[in-house]
Amino acid sequence: MAKILLVEDDDLVRDMLIQVLQRSGHEVDSATNGEEATENLKKIKPDIMITDLIMPKKSGITLISEVKNKHPNMEIISISGGGRLDPTGYLDLSESLGATVSFEKPVDKSALLMAIDLLLHSKKEDVKLP
Repeated sequence: MAKILLVEDDDLVRDMLIQVLQRSGHEVDSATNGEEATENLKKIKPDIMITDLIMPKKSGITLISEVKNKHPNMEIISISGGGRLDPTGYLDLSESLGATVSFEKPVDKSALLMAIDLLLHSKKEDVKLP
């Protein structure tokens, strides 16, 4: 299974996703914002980072850009409810910056787990998702 860094500022969403990921056998570290995630990445080497896009202190967009510069092979999944705007623009931007997959909130748990499995499988085979 995967070592995952989950970055989400909403306590309820973060706790729910941690439970879903751990029940599927994944090891999960979490952060409440981009700054905390940056500090965590100095100590841990996750296989996959799942990040919200709209957060205080450091946005997920900034975080994705920084992570891709320092860890170009890290797989990133972005999630967003869009705040006051439609999340599609944020999710498209996250993919242009290096997120492999993006999901609109509320996140479909089955689709998220399937995406993680596909990313892990493609990493093992060194094949990128289309």
